[in-house]
Amino acid sequence: MLTDSRRLAAMKANKMTPKLILLIEEKLEEKWSPEQISGWLGNEIHTTVTHETIYQHIWYEKCLGGNLHNHLRRKGKAYQSRAESQAGRGHIKNRISIDERPNIVDEKARVGDWEIDLVIGKGHSGALVTIVERQTSFTVSTRIFDKQVTKSLMATRVK
Repeated sequence: MLTDSRRLAAMKANKMTPKLILLIEEKLEEKWSPEQISGWLGNEIHTTVTHETIYQHIWYEKCLGGNLHNHLRRKGKAYQSRAESQAGRGHIKNRISIDERPNIVDEKARVGDWEIDLVIGKGHSGALVTIVERQTSFTVSTRIFDKQVTKSLMATRVK
């Protein structure tokens, strides 16, 4: 259709002038983040360029063989959200879910069923391991400085 071809051929407003691109690239080389650059341009130069536009420029330049992405703090690596199932934080290998424990354990009818828990302190500065016998409520707790100790405790499973 004629209207579609005219729309595709229409000039698009482009704020990314060569002068602005040079300014953005200088800030990137100084290890500024695209968010910082976007805010600075708005405050000092009174030009609104979103951080997404700056990222698009970086990725386009990378496709052409450039190295602007190396000046990013993450070196162009994709961010891995903690919402991912195994983001590497708080995931315990070979852990057994509470849902999988035998029904007799929930009845608290026998001595010898232990429950181990880990409480991590603010800023990951330390941790507290609690081990509770479910029927008698006998509790053992200790402060630890290395989570590896906890992993080995949980692997052996106190019986």
